[in-house]
Amino acid sequence: MKDGCEVKICGITNIEDALSAAREGADYLGVVVEVSYSPRSLTVEGAREIFSRTPLPAVALVYQMSPERIKYLVNSLHPHALQFLNLAPETITWCKKEFTELECWQSLHLPPAGEGLDRENVLAQIKAGCEAGADVIVLDTAAVVGGTQRYGGTGRTSDWQLVRELGVACTVPLFLAGGINPANVQAAIKVVNPEGIDLCSGVEAQPGKKSPDKIRALMQAVRETIREATSERNG
Repeated sequence: MKDGCEVKICGITNIEDALSAAREGADYLGVVVEVSYSPRSLTVEGAREIFSRTPLPAVALVYQMSPERIKYLVNSLHPHALQFLNLAPETITWCKKEFTELECWQSLHLPPAGEGLDRENVLAQIKAGCEAGADVIVLDTAAVVGGTQRYGGTGRTSDWQLVRELGVACTVPLFLAGGINPANVQAAIKVVNPEGIDLCSGVEAQPGKKSPDKIRALMQAVRETIREATSERNG
């Protein structure tokens, strides 16, 4: 694996969970902003306390948000990054010109493990995101949950071996998302070898509320995996 693996705790809905993620050593937090299908979505106004008080770089996740609303979000929340849940290369290019200090992350969605995948289409999406100026590509899982199609936050894993193969085409840091939890995070890192992991439901006590114990267990597992890999490289 690489020298380290960053961790983003996503779906944060309150400042207490944001501070808990920071205490346990997470690298980023994510807040879903005005995404109608997400049970963890906050309005721009509702997210303001988290963005203003968190000690971590905060990422705002958006879906098909208009440029005017993006401007309002960025000027109101001052996020470290925008993460686009829909493929939005033109919007990424625009954002990089409009907000020169803002990172843009692109989520791309794979089917759950065991379901069919259009490999060439995914590779084309990775290429489009990278060429548009994305700073990070997040390979996540899309699935129908409770009768609703959801892009991320599904609790479902994709085919990690395939993610590793697809990641070769990625020219920017690759984050793995989708169904990661304290019990499987070590396997996820060892199989995919990503620059980071991005998870939400895997460290929740209930939808929208994180479990400090699960966050702690996750971070301990990540650190142990990194120590093992470092020890193996050093002989």
